[in-house]
Amino acid sequence: MLSLSIAAGLSVAAIATVYRSWRTHAPAWFYSGLMLFILSCIAWATSQGWEFGTVYALCAPALLVWPFIACHQVVMPAPKNIPAPRRVAFSLALSVRHLGHALVVLIGLLATSLLVSVAVGIRLPFTDAGQLAVIIVILPLLWGLLAYHYLATPSKGRAVIIYAVLSAASLLILTFLPGLK
Repeated sequence: MLSLSIAAGLSVAAIATVYRSWRTHAPAWFYSGLMLFILSCIAWATSQGWEFGTVYALCAPALLVWPFIACHQVVMPAPKNIPAPRRVAFSLALSVRHLGHALVVLIGLLATSLLVSVAVGIRLPFTDAGQLAVIIVILPLLWGLLAYHYLATPSKGRAVIIYAVLSAASLLILTFLPGLK
């Protein structure tokens, strides 16, 4: 019970310190808040086990930040001039282009992130459960990073070629490298 209180206190202290760094624009407060956050993660993992402790350590700051936000909430007055809403424009070419982007992100990048995650995770010297856990953690992170990269890059064709090469390399690693159980 004491370790749980210490972990919760460290989470509150980390949020308060990062909040103070935001208000004063002082990097020293931010770095001390970051260190307190790392200590709170360790304390949560020690008190609740690494599975639940990691979840609590990452979710507690997201919940604890709301009182700090509510403390400095400001209601802005209504704007004096409200702009007219933009006209919605539908065109077949624009719709097809957006559908293509959606298919690349939802299907192509999911397949790429799945192949890369499995190729990386299966080669790690962990038990099967540990490898599966690594794959489950890496997959959405990699998918999000790839989607961000695809949507941010001006050269979509070159990005798709890079993702295809990455997928092919991962598939070759999974197919031909020995060591799978």
